[in-house]
Amino acid sequence: MSKAVRSHGFTALGPLHEAFARLSGVPALAAAFALGALSAVAFAPFHFSAVLVISFTGLVWMIDGARSQARWGRAVFLRGWAFGTGFFLVSLHWTAMPFLVDPARTIWFIWMPLVLLPAGMAIIWGVFTAMAGAFWSASPSRVFIFSLFFALAEFVRGHLFGGFPWNLPGTTWMPGGALSQAASLGGVYWLTLVTVFVMASPAALVDTREGRGIPIRVAPALVSVVALALGWAWGANRTEATSPLTDQSVVVMDAGVPQDKWDTLGPDPVLYEYLRMLTYPDSRPGDIVVWPEAAIPAYLLQDANALDAIAAYIGQRKLIAGTTRYELTTNDSRIYYNSLAVMDETVNQTGPLALYDKHRLVPFGELAAINFIPYGPQLSSLLPPTVQRLAADGFRPGAGATAIDTGGLPAFVALICYEGLFPEITRGVNVTDRAQWMVMISNDAWFGRGLGPAQHYAQNRYRAIETGLPLVRAANRGTSGIIDGYGREIMRTIPAETAPEGWSTSYGRARLPVPADVTMFQSRIGAALFWISLCVFAVLAFLTWRR
Repeated sequence: MSKAVRSHGFTALGPLHEAFARLSGVPALAAAFALGALSAVAFAPFHFSAVLVISFTGLVWMIDGARSQARWGRAVFLRGWAFGTGFFLVSLHWTAMPFLVDPARTIWFIWMPLVLLPAGMAIIWGVFTAMAGAFWSASPSRVFIFSLFFALAEFVRGHLFGGFPWNLPGTTWMPGGALSQAASLGGVYWLTLVTVFVMASPAALVDTREGRGIPIRVAPALVSVVALALGWAWGANRTEATSPLTDQSVVVMDAGVPQDKWDTLGPDPVLYEYLRMLTYPDSRPGDIVVWPEAAIPAYLLQDANALDAIAAYIGQRKLIAGTTRYELTTNDSRIYYNSLAVMDETVNQTGPLALYDKHRLVPFGELAAINFIPYGPQLSSLLPPTVQRLAADGFRPGAGATAIDTGGLPAFVALICYEGLFPEITRGVNVTDRAQWMVMISNDAWFGRGLGPAQHYAQNRYRAIETGLPLVRAANRGTSGIIDGYGREIMRTIPAETAPEGWSTSYGRARLPVPADVTMFQSRIGAALFWISLCVFAVLAFLTWRR
């Protein structure tokens, strides 16, 4: 039945609409897969946002054709699923990198990141696309329906099973640029809703109805152009503001150690590299020094020699460092935590000044899910011995997000790696009264040298835009530096004076920016704007709906 599609509207787009709508079977799935794969270049490090116009418009037109089929629910689901599979495969292909470190042992499991992960997450897109199909019509209402259900799908993806909100469409805009500032109004999920609508609106220019006027078809695209213009003008005006600098200087260090540090290096060479950077002459008393997640391949807080060395070198400075730690239970078993510790020159005598335990753990990884997934025991045997012990029990979640205030440095919100993807974490802390900045530590060596580290860095910058708080980021073999409250880069670390062969050691020092004004996202209205906008889209879809 899809071959009977006839397009009406803008003549130039009619053949394209018919070409997409008439596809069926394997060619339809292949086209949807290709459109999803193309979408990946809309995100970091490319930020070719305009390709989403092609991808989303093509998908809407393919749903037009699927709705004309007898088994339209199945057809719509498969198109949405294939679109998502293509997107997640290309944008998350770097998750296969750890399986290529020792291919003789791990190549047999590469299907998990290359097949199971993208195909599994794409089910969410398929389900919500099918739900959108239930309300479909040939009128422009389908653009509102598509945007509403796609945004809901992304919200679910960001929360289901702990959530994995990686590369939400709202993060396609260059962080720190004019259009990215809209995240300060309603957060990245709200920006995702608006972005999907803007990118899908050209689909309304053509439909299958006869005798309908051009104005109703043009309306969504016209609204999108006006929204983009207003958003850019408002964002450009917002980013004209300068970011005054405080008197507090921050030093960001990254030894840039390869991921095999637990097996081949041991703690001493890595600790020596960090101690060497502590001797650089430009770092002065009063500085705050930041090291990445799990900076030293050891249980730092249980290593007396390492603490003695840090106490001897840190001087009149404060150190914020990531470390794996453990606590002993009454039966002498260990409970492990992925932690951030604040230390000074008395750490070897009195312990850390403050301690934060990561509370949002990675599903099927840090939560010991390796024992509950297919081939879990086999995968565990491929891990380094120390990590094997962690995988057996997993990490224990911390108490939750909080502002860390030791009295000796400005209060800050701590984020460890995966936690930097979740806007609700930073919003959940009373940042206006208790925190002046955010500290994000990560180990991006897990991501390889491709798209992963760039994508992670871009998404972290959106947390600064949403809250107005400066962000200090230290990421092993990732991008480290200082971001202001508008998402703009103040400082990026540069290669250190010398570095061991194969390492990517970097170093940088700059003053901490003053927080930007409190954002609308931090208010109750801003947090609810996503849901309010969904209701508005539902009303607009009803008003423009024609069976």
